[in-house]
Amino acid sequence: MSSGILVPNTAGRIVRRLLLAGCLTLAFHPCGAEGGAASPPLPATDNAPGARTVWDLENVVGIALANHPLVHQADDETAAAAARKGQAGALYYPTVSLSTRYSEFEGFSSSTGRSFSTSAVNAGGNLSQVITDFGRRRAGLRRADSLLSASRETGKVTREEVAFRAKVAYFNILRARRILSVNRETVSQREALLRQAQAFYEAGIRARIDVARAEANLYQARAELTRAENELRVARITLLNRMGIDGPREFDLVDALATETFPGTTGDWVREAEENRPELRALVYRLRAAERALQAARAEHLPFLTANGGYGYSNEDFPLKKTHNISLLFEVPVFTGFLTSERVREAEATVSSARHAVTDERRLVRLEVEAGALSMEESRERIAAREKELEASGENLRLATGRYEVGAGDIIEMIDAQVQSTRADTGHIDALYDYSVSVAALLRAIGR
Repeated sequence: MSSGILVPNTAGRIVRRLLLAGCLTLAFHPCGAEGGAASPPLPATDNAPGARTVWDLENVVGIALANHPLVHQADDETAAAAARKGQAGALYYPTVSLSTRYSEFEGFSSSTGRSFSTSAVNAGGNLSQVITDFGRRRAGLRRADSLLSASRETGKVTREEVAFRAKVAYFNILRARRILSVNRETVSQREALLRQAQAFYEAGIRARIDVARAEANLYQARAELTRAENELRVARITLLNRMGIDGPREFDLVDALATETFPGTTGDWVREAEENRPELRALVYRLRAAERALQAARAEHLPFLTANGGYGYSNEDFPLKKTHNISLLFEVPVFTGFLTSERVREAEATVSSARHAVTDERRLVRLEVEAGALSMEESRERIAAREKELEASGENLRLATGRYEVGAGDIIEMIDAQVQSTRADTGHIDALYDYSVSVAALLRAIGR
């Protein structure tokens, strides 16, 4: 009786294990029953069905430059600087004024003992023209012109910064979207691992601890998936903010991660940056403006020569009598309480400060270009290394999966392989993102 009972139990257990192995193979390889290759998973998309708005990088940068408030603010500041230049040039023109006045006075004369009244009417115009101020107006106009040029370069700085931030936000969405796809795949893998661990446990092949570890691993993956979904939503909102628009909220982007090429040498890029960087050019123009201000301050020691003329009609009663006057004023400043001397000292210090600022900015530009070139090269090399890591981790995951399916591997080996695969995928995506950002930063550093 005992042998008749043991044989069926042993045979049944062997049959259950064979069936279990076949089911687990199907769990990890859905097309294994047909013997064909599994279809590659569709890429995850974050836009809602029916969304028709698709932007590439050029579209995003163009919209940002056309709509961002900082760009409009820079344009308005340049317009204000142009108006200040016009004000400085207005000093070359004469001033013309027209006036009319009627006055009446009534009083009492103690000598005659009688009241009396007088009235006066006059109307006319006046013209005043500075003949020469010995360089004051010329220095002021040149200073205003230099400040206008500096304001234009500052506007270019704003545009480059807006474009750079829009590019980074664009690449960040591509990065977040790819990481979300990786996290979705990770959740699918860990769900399959949990089903396998549960089947092994129910068949009596594995301990309950395998199920507990697989559950913990799955919940961790789901938490990472939730965070990835939120990061993508934040990245999408951030891009709209960087573009200076509020919608549409549903849009898709052309994936252009790490597709840029950047030929050239660091020496060429440094020379180009020193010629083109608007920050450096703006400081050069501000140095010129400070030098013009110094010329204007020194000119305060020099005299003025001004001509004035007037023509009109005036009388105590009608009809009015014709009047005119012409005068020349030559004024020499002698002592102003050292005001002019202190203004000259201030202007000299401002010029010196501006020169130091230009020198520092030139060195900073060189540093940014060289650092950007090194960062781009490091990102390129890291991409190559991450690709090798990706291949190795994929092979490791396949081997670990096969070993666990046949019962040769343990749950820890399987979990480590999945974690390593996820980290390799994420590291590769981060390397692609860093390369794209480093190229954009190098373009920004060069001033293109």
